Amino acid sequence: MGTGFLILLISCLSGFIYLIIGYLLTFKQKADVLNGIDFSKIADLPAFCKYVGNSFLLSGVVQILVGLLAYFAYFNLLLFVAIYVFFSTLPIVNVVRAMRKFQKSTS
Repeated sequence: MGTGFLILLISCLSGFIYLIIGYLLTFKQKADVLNGIDFSKIADLPAFCKYVGNSFLLSGVVQILVGLLAYFAYFNLLLFVAIYVFFSTLPIVNVVRAMRKFQKSTS
């Protein structure tokens, strides 16, 4: 098993996990997949789920594509790691942004 195949396997598995979470959030409105969030403080839960779910879907697609490009040697390892880390942390940042964006007003 070569390094390229291992990179492809890891990026595809994590990409598919992100796609599943994104699908559940965007299309099924299953906010329960996100732990540690007080949903009583979210004003518009369907819009929150769509916003965060689209972020997970984008990250999943990019992770799979970057894994394929690294496997076929279009990317070097350093560029793969940089893009992979950025798109792995993107949903976390968007969850925090969405919590502030869709927070109920305290008045």
